Amino acid sequence: MLTKVLILVAALGAPIVGEPAQQTAPSASAAASTEQAKPAEPKKVCVTEAQLGSHFKKRICATPEEWERRRERDAAEMSKMSDRAATQ
Repeated sequence: MLTKVLILVAALGAPIVGEPAQQTAPSASAAASTEQAKPAEPKKVCVTEAQLGSHFKKRICATPEEWERRRERDAAEMSKMSDRAATQ
């Protein structure tokens, strides 16, 4: 069994004893170019909400700006609903 393991390790090219594997670090210019290529994504905030009529919960993720727009929209809807209730 030990010989099979040693053969497998040797075939994969991994060091057997005492030698740390050498890892090649990407060059500084390659790392800088990948960082510049990716635009910074805004941080998202996730909230778990209960769904009406279900025992399952839904996870909603949005940026803080999207959450603010949602709060404003919900406040406007609540205001409309209260205005309708007051006129009836």
